[in-house]
Amino acid sequence: MRVPLVEGDRVVAELIAVLRPACERIEVAGSIRRRRADVGDVELVAVPRIEGVPGLFGPTGSVNRLWDLVNNLIGRPGEPRLLATHLTDPRMGERYAKLRHPGSGLQVDLFTARAETYGLILLIRTGPADYSRWLVTEARRRGFHVKDGELHRGGLGCGSIACERVPVPEERDVYSALRLAVVPPIARRA
Repeated sequence: MRVPLVEGDRVVAELIAVLRPACERIEVAGSIRRRRADVGDVELVAVPRIEGVPGLFGPTGSVNRLWDLVNNLIGRPGEPRLLATHLTDPRMGERYAKLRHPGSGLQVDLFTARAETYGLILLIRTGPADYSRWLVTEARRRGFHVKDGELHRGGLGCGSIACERVPVPEERDVYSALRLAVVPPIARRA
């Protein structure tokens, strides 16, 4: 199912307004960020707000406020809520949730990142897919690799070699590390 960009913008504004309090940072990615005329899904990238769980003698753990909120927003069948699990392929893990926006029927892909990996995740999830594949291949060609949502300086997997994580809190940091010119989302092509 595809909808006009204006409908995608409406859904994104609604979702971000509700999810923002549980995030350090949240932005739209995918075809909406690339300003395509029509969109088939909503992709969001967020840095969740992590808070300590109070205990008698100090914090006893931590809580991911974003996943708590998402779980509270998921409606059960017949119950109107802002989000639903994707009935055909329900997925929800530590870094990704595949959901559905009941009002529009659009699939919602919610990706999480840490502050130091946000730029890479946003860049890759903005796509398009061919551009993201090219970027990862180009990183490898330039002596870097992408693993578990992180940019690393060093050969693929690094093996026994010391492998340096490269912090990339912004997309421009990824381009800078790879010595590439910044390409705005609307101009990204394979």
